[in-house]
Amino acid sequence: MSTSAAHPPISGASFMLGMMLALACCIAAGGISVAHRETETRRGRERQAQLTLGSALQTEARKLEDLYEGHLKSAGALLTQSMRDRESARQIAQNVEGIVRVSWLFYKSASPETHLSIGFPAAPPLPQPTLEKEHSGLPRPRVLLDAKTIFADAGSQSSAWIDEPGKPLMFYVQLLGTAVVLTLDRSAVETAMSGYFKTWLESGFRAVEKLGGPDAVQDSHGLQLRSVGRLPKRPPDLLAPVVSRFGGWQIVSWDERGISVGYHLPTLAGALALAVLVAGCGIGMSILQRRAALLAQQRVSFVNRVSHELRTPMTNILLNLDVIEESVPDSATSRFALVREEAGRLSRLIENVLTFSRQEEGRLKLNAAPCQPAAIVTGIVRQFEPALLRRHIALTRTHEGEKTKAVLDADALAQITANLLSNVEKYAPGAAAAVYTRQSASEFFLTVSDAGPGIATSAAARIFEPFYRVDDRVQAGVSGAGLGLSIARDLAQRMGGTLQLAPSEKGTCFEFRLPLILRSPKIEDEFE
Repeated sequence: MSTSAAHPPISGASFMLGMMLALACCIAAGGISVAHRETETRRGRERQAQLTLGSALQTEARKLEDLYEGHLKSAGALLTQSMRDRESARQIAQNVEGIVRVSWLFYKSASPETHLSIGFPAAPPLPQPTLEKEHSGLPRPRVLLDAKTIFADAGSQSSAWIDEPGKPLMFYVQLLGTAVVLTLDRSAVETAMSGYFKTWLESGFRAVEKLGGPDAVQDSHGLQLRSVGRLPKRPPDLLAPVVSRFGGWQIVSWDERGISVGYHLPTLAGALALAVLVAGCGIGMSILQRRAALLAQQRVSFVNRVSHELRTPMTNILLNLDVIEESVPDSATSRFALVREEAGRLSRLIENVLTFSRQEEGRLKLNAAPCQPAAIVTGIVRQFEPALLRRHIALTRTHEGEKTKAVLDADALAQITANLLSNVEKYAPGAAAAVYTRQSASEFFLTVSDAGPGIATSAAARIFEPFYRVDDRVQAGVSGAGLGLSIARDLAQRMGGTLQLAPSEKGTCFEFRLPLILRSPKIEDEFE
C-alpha cells in the first residue's frame, strides 16, 4: 500500500515539471520569434546606361520636334496658296500627322476668316482661332489671337508656335499678310512619336537590357514602350524624364532590395529571462507537488463529480426525446414540442457563443453560394412559429418583389433572422410582430418589427454592443447572453450589408439591407 501511494506524487511531479519545461521552451521560442526582425535594405545600381539612354531619347525627341516643325512650315506655305481649293488644302493637311483644323486669317483685309476641319470633328468642338473680337452669326467657341504678334513682319514670311495655357496647340505660317493657323492634336503627335520610339528602342535599349533590369521606358500614360526584368509595383528609384512639347516619356529604374535578419535584444533578453523563471518555478513546484498530492487528488475528484452531474441532465433530456419520438400517446406531443423548442433555444445560444468566439479570434469566414434569400427567411420563421405561438405573439410574414437566387451566405442570413426573431420572442410577449422581405435586382431588404414595449432612447445606442442587455437583471425573466444583436450586425457587415434599428412609432423595428448578385431565373415559392 505505501509503495502504491508513493507513485502518484512522483508521477504528478514529473508531469508538472515536464509541462513547465515545455512552457519555458515555448516562451523562449515565442520570444525569439517576436524579437526576430527583418529589415529591407536597398542596394543602389550603376545607372550610367539609363542616363545615357535618357539623353539619347531627349535628343531624338528634339530631332522629331524640329522635323515636325519643318513639315508644318512646308504645309503652311503651301496652304497660303490653296485657300480656294478645299480638296487640295485638305490633302496637304492630311499629309502631316496631327493637323485637325486649318484657318486662314488676314491682316487688314476685307476677306473673311476661313476654317477647314480635317478628319472627324472633335467632341467637344475645338475653338476657332480668330483676330476679330466681335462676330456675327451663330455663337461658336473661339480663341482670340494677337494680330500684332502674328503679323509683326507682314511684308515677309514668318512662323511660330502658339502654345499658351487655356488654348489648343497651334502653329502659324504668315506670308505677305496671310496667316495659316494649324490647330494640332497634341495626343496624336505624341502617339506617333511613341511609335517611333518603340522602333528606335529595339537597338537603343540594348545597353540597358544587358544590365538585367528592372528598367523600363514609359509614355505619359504609364504604358511600357520597352522593359527588361520583372517590374516591381512600388514607385521607381530613378525617374529620368524626356520632355517634349507634345507629351512626356520617362525612363524608370528600380534598385535591388535585400532582407537583413536581426533580433531586438531587449525583447529577446526578456523572453529568455521569463523562460528561465518559468523553468525554475517548474522545478520548485515539482518539489512541492508531493506535499500537495492529496489536495490535488481531491480537486480532481471534485471536478469529475461536477462533470458527471452536468452530464446526467443532458443524458436524461436526450433519452426523454427518444422515448417521446418513438411511441408515446398523443398527450406527449406537446411535451416533445416543448423539449424540442428548448433544445433549439440551447442550440441557438451555443451557435451564438461559437460565432462570437470565432469573431474574437478572427476565424469567422463566410461561404457565399447561390440561394434564395426569401425562402431562407421563411424557413427560420417556421422554426419560430411554435415558440411565438406559446408566447401569444401573432406573426405576419409578407414578401414583395422578385424571388430569385442570389450569391450570399445562407447560414449567416439564417442566423441574422433567427437572432432578430429571438429578440421578438423574448421582449414582445403578447404583441403583434411582422417579418417583411423585399427583393429587387440589386438589393434584398428584411425588416423584423414588433408592437412590444420598444427600446428606450438611452439604450438604443448600445444595443449592438456585445453582452449588453436593456435589463441585465437575472430576475427580469429574460434569458440570453446579450450577443444576438451584436452578432447579427457583424454578420450583416461581413456580408456587405447593414443592420440598424429603424425609427418606429410603437415597439421595435430592425432593418437589414444587402446588395445582391443575382444568379438564376425566377423561382416561384409560396409563402405561408
